[in-house]
Amino acid sequence: MRRLLFSALLLVATASLAAPPSARHLGFFTNQKTVGSNDDPHTEGYALDLYQEEQRVFGKFCVSTGIETPCGIIEDAKIRPSTGIITFRAKLSTGIEFTRDSGSQGRPSRDLFEFAGTISNDAVKGRITHRSGYDSASEVRRERVSLHRIHADTMPTNYANWAREPANKPVDW
Repeated sequence: MRRLLFSALLLVATASLAAPPSARHLGFFTNQKTVGSNDDPHTEGYALDLYQEEQRVFGKFCVSTGIETPCGIIEDAKIRPSTGIITFRAKLSTGIEFTRDSGSQGRPSRDLFEFAGTISNDAVKGRITHRSGYDSASEVRRERVSLHRIHADTMPTNYANWAREPANKPVDW
């Protein structure tokens, strides 16, 4: 009986050690709004879906520019728990750009977004910096934003499983 009890305890302990850590969903934050007429609605604004697994912060940053809402994987994300300070970067393409370097057919834009601000239970507030990923000396646009938490159902996950999803692959530039 002791051997059976010991084996059962060992099995439970081993199984709990083998289970991957679960990420905590920090929230879905947005300031997106629908504009235009009922016949031709468009969405504008930003959205941020954040997770944390131990010290790793990961998720997606989305930019609504009308009809499309492209998203990019957040990179270099950090949250200082004592102050709520959050910083991250995201690379994505918000559409086709036409410049003297793009040719007459244009090319997919390379949009680099950097965020610095604070996170609380209700909102993520701070400054977004937007620049071209093609030209580091390009014009920089800065904007103050307040992204409010909205309820979103999420499936429990961990970083390894989240990163395996094809939609969660970072861009290669």
